[in-house]
Amino acid sequence: MSAKITLSMIVKNEERYLEDCLNSVKNVFDEIIIVDTGSTDNTLKIAEKFNAKVFHFDWINDFSAARNFALSKSTGEWILYLDADERLDESSAKLMLRLSENDSEIGFYCTVKSYDSEVQRNNTIRYVRFFRNHPQARFEGKVHEQITPSLEKLNYKFIHSDILIHHIGYDISKEGKKQKAKRNLSLLLDDYAASKNDYSLFQIAQSYHILENYSESKKFFLQLTASQKISKQLKAEAHCYLSQIFFNEFRNSDADKHIRTAISLNSTQPFYHFLNSKINLRERKFDLAKQNLLKAINCVKNASVISLNNLQQVNISLNELLYYGLHLSYQTSDNQLKSFIISELSKNDEKEVVNLISILESTSLNQDVSKYLTLVNNFNLLLIVYLLSKSKDLPAKENFLNELYKNFPENKDIIKQFAITKDNLNQTQTAIKLIEDNFEKLDSDPSAMLYLAMFYLKISDEKSANKILNLIEEKFANYTDLISKVKKIKTQLTVNVSA
Repeated sequence: MSAKITLSMIVKNEERYLEDCLNSVKNVFDEIIIVDTGSTDNTLKIAEKFNAKVFHFDWINDFSAARNFALSKSTGEWILYLDADERLDESSAKLMLRLSENDSEIGFYCTVKSYDSEVQRNNTIRYVRFFRNHPQARFEGKVHEQITPSLEKLNYKFIHSDILIHHIGYDISKEGKKQKAKRNLSLLLDDYAASKNDYSLFQIAQSYHILENYSESKKFFLQLTASQKISKQLKAEAHCYLSQIFFNEFRNSDADKHIRTAISLNSTQPFYHFLNSKINLRERKFDLAKQNLLKAINCVKNASVISLNNLQQVNISLNELLYYGLHLSYQTSDNQLKSFIISELSKNDEKEVVNLISILESTSLNQDVSKYLTLVNNFNLLLIVYLLSKSKDLPAKENFLNELYKNFPENKDIIKQFAITKDNLNQTQTAIKLIEDNFEKLDSDPSAMLYLAMFYLKISDEKSANKILNLIEEKFANYTDLISKVKKIKTQLTVNVSA
């Protein structure tokens, strides 16, 4: 007699993750099929502890081939497939048992939530993971493999479910993400060369974006936006990625055009409105910046309903939006927005930070900053640095920034403000060294580069200043206001030399 539900997995050297994965499903499945593609660690011993049926498959650089081999060994009427770095949510176990009572040919959309503590955001993707077994069901794609195209050909019905899968495998360093993207890219390029599939094209563009090869990423995303076959949601995602790339290139009108197109295709994504607000702020369109922020907040507050309609979504913390909104209120002197945001933060258990903000507003800081440091996080950091920049209490500000720099050594805004404060304390050489020591982090920040040039001029190092000014003209040609300032400075330097 066949098993009711089968868990189907492919693994290789997953001793770090596998036990927790199998513990999350141990009371749900009648059969666990694990196909190993060459483990040399304790993966197989862990699988045996859970009475899994283990099979071996020679790796041929094709995830679908391995998945299909696992399918061929799966005898359950229903199949869920997982990766070792995924866990089935506790609430989903009983739901799966209930859904499996259906005898129709159905594929259930599940929510896969991926965590990223580095940026403190998670992403959700909804796609078919739980489906009725069929002898002709096959995965497609050498990487980012999918079962849905095969089930579509078999006339399956697709239904959204509340099955939730937690994915922790991308909660890794930026370098770790790059290694995964690099591994996937060659397989994706092979896939696309053979199939000209838009989904592969999207994954290629996304992989180049992770690898910070923005010129290639832009090329493939632009190609994708011209496709007549791609879904509206993926097309909207492509436009959003393009907007981010153009925003970082200071091509504001292009960034604005693409994010507005993304919103016209899908207005329920909070990140789209958030990015639109940032673009509006840079263009000094303050009313629009506020409007789009409020739209983003509304989307986040209704995320549980909205996410059911989005197959892919960046989930932004409400606090991230609120602290950005408070920063916006200070920059635009919008007291109404400020009052609204502070009220929302207070409701969201952020009263201690609101008190800290009040202290920073007073421009007179307590020398003992240690008690404040635990309140600072990636969401409120930019706002706190902005308020510190307004403080006239230079010794206390220097002390606070020094501690922040220890806690957030990669943050560009802290480094920049710390250098400015050092210069204001007549420590220009120290300010220069601070930026020079962090040059690789700051060379993409035009204002940091301009400050460095001005510090060089302050110590009469015109050669170094000119080198940085030339770099600014080369790297930030689209930032017209900045380039205008640079040209004026260079003209003045030429006049001084002539004199």
